[in-house]
Amino acid sequence: MSEFEQRNAAVAAVSTDSKFSHKAWLATPRKKGGIEGCKYPLLADFTKKVSADYGVLQEASGVAVRGLFLINPDGVTEAILVNNLPIGRNVDEVLRLLDAFQEHQKNGVVCPIGWAKGKEAINPAQAAAWFEKHAK
Repeated sequence: MSEFEQRNAAVAAVSTDSKFSHKAWLATPRKKGGIEGCKYPLLADFTKKVSADYGVLQEASGVAVRGLFLINPDGVTEAILVNNLPIGRNVDEVLRLLDAFQEHQKNGVVCPIGWAKGKEAINPAQAAAWFEKHAK
């Protein structure tokens, strides 16, 4: 969580399980499959409306797949990552995307494929020079 806090980003989880299930998960140690010690809010989407609104609800089965949404301070969705149930998410990739959005917002640059914080981004007005230097 500290990595997100350093970037001034808020984290929340939404699950189609009930608040009672969330309470049980929070009381179960991580070594037993729980989320004891979780520091971000868990929101119960028991009606599945949020999951449907965000396009992660499989209507036929009533199951929500794993979705992750990066939403900027203006409420604009910057990235959507949707994985099927057996596929977990990569926090390092989420942090990389968050860094890229913040870099773009702050400096107006474009972050190329494989970009990471500290690497050179593309100034659109000088893109030709960037490609001359970095293209392989």
